[in-house]
Amino acid sequence: MYAVTDRLLAAGRAGTEDSMKIIRVVCTPDGVCREPGDIIEKEFAPDESVVAEAVQGEGGTEKTGRLEFVKDAGESPVLVQESCSFTPRAITRYAIQGKARVAVKKTVDGERSVVENAAETKVGDAYEAKLVFSIGEKERILGLGQHEDGIANYRNCTQHLYQNNMQIPMPVFLSDAGYGVLLDADCLMVYEERDNRITISMDAVEQAAYYVIMAEDMTGLVRGIRRITGKAAMLPKWAYGYIQSRERYKSQEELKNTAEEFRRRQIPVSCLVQDWLSWEEGKWGDKHLDKTRYPNLKELTDTLHEQGIGLMLSVWPNMNKGGEDNREMMEAGKLYANLSTYDAFDVEARELYWKQCERELFSGGVDAWWCDSTEPFTPDWNGADRRSAQERYQISKAELTRYMDARKANVYAVYHAKGIHDNQRKAAPEVRVMNLTRSGYLSSQKYGAVLWSGDIAATWDVFRRQIVEGLQMAASGIPYWNMDIGAFFVGNQEAWKRWSGAKEGTHPWFWHGDFEEGVRDKGYCELYVRWLQYGTFLPVMRSHGTDTPREPWQFGQEGDLYYDTIVRYIRLRYRLAPYFYALAYRVWKENAMSMRSLIFDYREDEKAAETEDEYLFGDFLVCPVTFPMEYGPDNTPLQREKSRKVYLPKADGWYDYETKEYLEGGLEFQAPAPVEKMPLYIKAGSILAVDNAGTTDLYHEQRPEEMELEVYAGKDGAFTCYTDSGNGYGYQRGEYAAVRASWKDEDGELILGAAEGSYPYPANWKVTLYTSGGSSVRKVEYRGEEISISFR
Repeated sequence: MYAVTDRLLAAGRAGTEDSMKIIRVVCTPDGVCREPGDIIEKEFAPDESVVAEAVQGEGGTEKTGRLEFVKDAGESPVLVQESCSFTPRAITRYAIQGKARVAVKKTVDGERSVVENAAETKVGDAYEAKLVFSIGEKERILGLGQHEDGIANYRNCTQHLYQNNMQIPMPVFLSDAGYGVLLDADCLMVYEERDNRITISMDAVEQAAYYVIMAEDMTGLVRGIRRITGKAAMLPKWAYGYIQSRERYKSQEELKNTAEEFRRRQIPVSCLVQDWLSWEEGKWGDKHLDKTRYPNLKELTDTLHEQGIGLMLSVWPNMNKGGEDNREMMEAGKLYANLSTYDAFDVEARELYWKQCERELFSGGVDAWWCDSTEPFTPDWNGADRRSAQERYQISKAELTRYMDARKANVYAVYHAKGIHDNQRKAAPEVRVMNLTRSGYLSSQKYGAVLWSGDIAATWDVFRRQIVEGLQMAASGIPYWNMDIGAFFVGNQEAWKRWSGAKEGTHPWFWHGDFEEGVRDKGYCELYVRWLQYGTFLPVMRSHGTDTPREPWQFGQEGDLYYDTIVRYIRLRYRLAPYFYALAYRVWKENAMSMRSLIFDYREDEKAAETEDEYLFGDFLVCPVTFPMEYGPDNTPLQREKSRKVYLPKADGWYDYETKEYLEGGLEFQAPAPVEKMPLYIKAGSILAVDNAGTTDLYHEQRPEEMELEVYAGKDGAFTCYTDSGNGYGYQRGEYAAVRASWKDEDGELILGAAEGSYPYPANWKVTLYTSGGSSVRKVEYRGEEISISFR
């Protein structure tokens, strides 16, 4: 038996963050304790390390003993490793035999090259490993990344951890008993919990290493994840605005016209997105634009930048024969055996890939990257019927490990993001990296990566599940996640036929939206509005999809319900931009969480802990409406009550953000929720930085003369107001202005602390205090020194 005891956790340990303790455990099959993997920060040192050596068992399997983890000496363990077993296996790769025979297959997920005469070759040895943990009967288990099924508590279930369209695995799970387990493994895995035992099956490792994080609260567990795998880089300020996309804009002129229409209608927008097929026909994945449709990229980006709009452009890791990029990679020997996908694990290949991005695109003014299809293989993305979870896993496992080392099969997207990040920073040190990517893994947050949930379908059920999946991603330590507002696939059979040109056949299993007519269906318009209301309170707000256009004016005109609601929520995003940007600073500086399940703040409140359709974003309680009220598919009228059930956690008081009505915590009631309103509440004691001046340009540096705050009385509170240039990495060198605002409720006093950082701070401050009895306003001049503002 190996016993791991933390006698000092409850009292706090000197030099550790929030009384946190992190223990590294290495189970080794051969007596060798290897260095941590690449997802682990090189400078990170655990508080304690334990090595457990396996001994020979039956049938060639090797097995370690038992490990117990306790918070205080004499207490029962919070976690027990029952065993870790190893079974030898070979590592193989596919290599081309003779002259390559290449076939190109057209799929919904893009063109794919297949080499028909590639053969399997052994390249090394490793082990399959199986870790077994015992846990408490009533614990809730969170994390594991983002998947498809909307599982809020990973008890009595199985989850396959592999990269796929609509699945982004994370090798970490958290318990509300106050611990987390972070697996230092880059291979495919299967998680299973039955009868109070968690089994982790690892496909290919040299050792089974993991970190046990113990903290006083659940947010401390997430801070532990970031300590181990890296801080989340801040995005450029414009990335916290509204991003407009569709599948797809087809020309430079169309992008310019879209930007002009936003400006004409005075609707804020901070980024337009050019989706795939910007290259010449027959040159799939080439990072050169089709000059007949995009004759002058620099002129396009200059025009957008003048309007305060950035340009994001889709790039893929695969490039087919016929394009210059494929030829260049082929000559350098940096393509996999399919002769299409580049080897992102090779540092020289990453440098070459960046040069291909930089030559025309980055030098032409592209601001951000949409790194699509970074799994980089999706072999189950076909067929009319969705296969079983186990079959999908086995099909994907076979394809992923055909080309990549099985020990690294889950981290292609990390190395791809690292290549974009590291090389862009070398080329342009003062331009922050923004990389929207469909796959990722722990440590992606270091590289300016924003993960999105893949090509989801427009149904109310998918919408409900997406809320849970986003919260699981946040619980996994990833702060930047979003999804296609309104879903990618809107229709099904008829929409697929229109898109593909097919005259017969059945739509693929994933193309299963409920709304064949898109924006001409009021049922879809209602779903889209609800999705956008939710998207307003995500780390990144982005509309995208196929089958139907997504710009606000596609849903009506001024005076129409859907149009007006969409525009109002986009404007709300910009009104709250100073607050959202300050949250982003805390995410970087303090390893904080902006988006989180209620259990993170209200673990002792059983009703809050069980709630799946509300969540916290900063100090906001967000209550999306996840069912139709007025219309179903095909413009079918509905007669339903225009409200939704809301629970207000009992440890705090709350204000209805729209009406400013004060409500006691612990209430459960039907909140008014007509289509134009999503129930939204702000916690008593909250301090918000807001912009009532109508600023919509987040692209260019802004130095506002006034900082405007809203304070919600009823409890003490604090918040750090933050501003910087909006781009570059000066914030990592202290080139920012951060002012701690603290509300003393009993004294009726707001204290602004001394300014931190070297960036100019606003000189004029306007503070509005909201109480249960009304509001009052104070204006002060601020000189960077601590001052007190009294509301008595």
